[in-house]
Amino acid sequence: MLFIRFCSALISAYVFALYLPDPATLLWRLTPCAESWEETCEEEHAWYAKLATGFKVLAGCLWLAAWALLELAACRRSGRQRPRLLTHLRYGPAAVLVLSFAAILASDALLIQRSRWQIVRYIHGDAPPRERPSFDLHNNYRHWCGNGYVAQEYYLYGATPAAHFDHPDPAVRARALHASISVYDGLNNPGTGPSIEVLRKAANDPDPLVRGIAAEYQSEVLGAPN
Repeated sequence: MLFIRFCSALISAYVFALYLPDPATLLWRLTPCAESWEETCEEEHAWYAKLATGFKVLAGCLWLAAWALLELAACRRSGRQRPRLLTHLRYGPAAVLVLSFAAILASDALLIQRSRWQIVRYIHGDAPPRERPSFDLHNNYRHWCGNGYVAQEYYLYGATPAAHFDHPDPAVRARALHASISVYDGLNNPGTGPSIEVLRKAANDPDPLVRGIAAEYQSEVLGAPN
């Protein structure tokens, strides 16, 4: 059990040190080189990076040292109640990190489903068939690349309006076409995916309203009508 507690405390110390704000970063931001990429600043940047690493290592070691002292004290007085600080040093940051990831995944799932319902409500609502929608969709992409953000949105929501395009009401099909094109990714997946399939179906739709809307989108999405 002591080895398991040590491993847990080690993980907690690592998580604590990893996310702990360090003064070296704050000091670096106050220097003239913080906004500069000149070669003269490379040595200074390397020094501050080493200082930040040293601070995090020191914080982790102090965490483990505190855990070890309290663990030793708890073993000597085995009949008494363990101090709450010891429990926190063993499991606190690691448990918080696991719970945070679980909360993020759960909230992402709920918000994504809510966004899909938003699309479905629009498709089966009473909005004018020629009016283009404006959605506020949740995207769980958390990196810096704009192309990746657009690709993830298409992956999450591209199939949702496509599933409602075969409805017998032409107004519903028109709104499904609008919704499908609104989430279309023309940057990473041009000419492919469920939105293009919907557009091609709409171009041959029996209703002139749907065909007219498809013709407008073809020049925007595909460059020219088929």
